[in-house]
Amino acid sequence: MKKVIALVLAIVMVMTLAACGGSGSGSAKTEKKLFGYTCMDLTNPFHIAMRDELKALAEADGYELIEFDGASSQSKQNDAIDDMIAQGISVLFLNPVDQDGVEPALEACQKAGVKVIVVDSNVTATQLTETYISSDNFIAGKQCGEQIVKDFPDGCSIAIIENPLADSVVQRVAGLESALEGTNCVIVDRKSIASGPEVLPAVEDILTANSDLQVFWGLNDDVSLMILGSVESAGRQDQIKVMSVDGSPSGKTSVANGALYATAAQSPVGIADKAYECAKTLVGGGTVEKTYSLPTTLITAENVQDNNPSAWG
Repeated sequence: MKKVIALVLAIVMVMTLAACGGSGSGSAKTEKKLFGYTCMDLTNPFHIAMRDELKALAEADGYELIEFDGASSQSKQNDAIDDMIAQGISVLFLNPVDQDGVEPALEACQKAGVKVIVVDSNVTATQLTETYISSDNFIAGKQCGEQIVKDFPDGCSIAIIENPLADSVVQRVAGLESALEGTNCVIVDRKSIASGPEVLPAVEDILTANSDLQVFWGLNDDVSLMILGSVESAGRQDQIKVMSVDGSPSGKTSVANGALYATAAQSPVGIADKAYECAKTLVGGGTVEKTYSLPTTLITAENVQDNNPSAWG
């Protein structure tokens, strides 16, 4: 009899443990709501502002935003994307270091079912992404070029600092060149950079080689403010107008102070808002457009006070 009772108790305990185990495993299987964000350079105020907006929107909806600084290294960014996939992200907000070199990470995302939303600077393998959201970078560059042509109707000598690895910059340069086409405003020198430490040596080389330079265009406000510092150190600020694309608070404040000549303003907050809207649509099973281009505004001394110098546009 004791053996029977013991057997019954054992069976009850097993069933109880099984039930508890089922309940526990159900809780363990509750998936975290994770999004991922990685950009080419998280020291750039533009990318910081975009990250901050995405993070605020995600947290308000109960998502966690995992972030990673690409630090101008595509191999590091690809490794980080693999790690975010392993952590279980459902959507990746991507600003690639190299539009071509990011492709293996995009393939990994596709294999894992992770939706990729590209922001600010596009990838080459667009078939592996859901959408691309950016400022209209071509128009931003064109706005700078049109201002140059207006200010120098008889022509001028221009130098530029560009980054051919970043599609956003490639588009800005294309817009700039389109506005200069058929005029006497000529790009006489250009240097390509891929990271911040490369900027100042490139600028010094250009200034040394071009004594009659009249316009110096940088790929974004951070770069252009470094250009401006070198121009001022050389005592050539009255000779050379420094122009840019970004419309950052520091860039617009410099314009307001009569230092930086102009900047084509974009909105990282606006890009982040649209990107998050697309993410929610995709998570809900909906579809989005393949591209979204947001407008830019050329900020000059004439209109800077109308465009809140202390904030992104």
